[in-house]
Amino acid sequence: GQYPSLADLNTYDVRQYAAVLNKEDFKELNKAIGLAAHGVGVGSFVYLRRIFENLVDAAYQNAKKEDGWEDDAYRNGRMADRIQLLAGYLPDFLVENRSMYKILSQGLHELTEEECLAAFPILKMGIELVLDEQLVAKAKQQKLEQAKKAIHGLVSKASADK
Repeated sequence: GQYPSLADLNTYDVRQYAAVLNKEDFKELNKAIGLAAHGVGVGSFVYLRRIFENLVDAAYQNAKKEDGWEDDAYRNGRMADRIQLLAGYLPDFLVENRSMYKILSQGLHELTEEECLAAFPILKMGIELVLDEQLVAKAKQQKLEQAKKAIHGLVSKASADK
């Protein structure tokens, strides 16, 4: 009966990630946080792992459009190998810490509820850092587009004034 609930308190900080996650992944991030807040460790790992996999898959969708992409190497590789192949398409933090996936998988298959709950804040932070990098990249892209538009407007105005 606590208001606001522990889940509400813990999900407040992640609202910003709605800008870089699709609707379903954002909902799953909130579910993971809610489950962890209510003492469900393994269940929270399920949702974190799905988000992690979706981040990798989104990068794959972009990479496979490129000439010279080795789809067989990607499809036949383990997740750590896939992430390495996608290094140019994924945030640096995720590439450097690709072992997060191994921990998420262990949580589903081997770790106890308590071990998952203890590891949850660390893995959540790791995913947040990946999403932070995406937020920065998105903000930079928006700023670049605004600058190009503004400069184009200045050039057009200067040309019209002559």
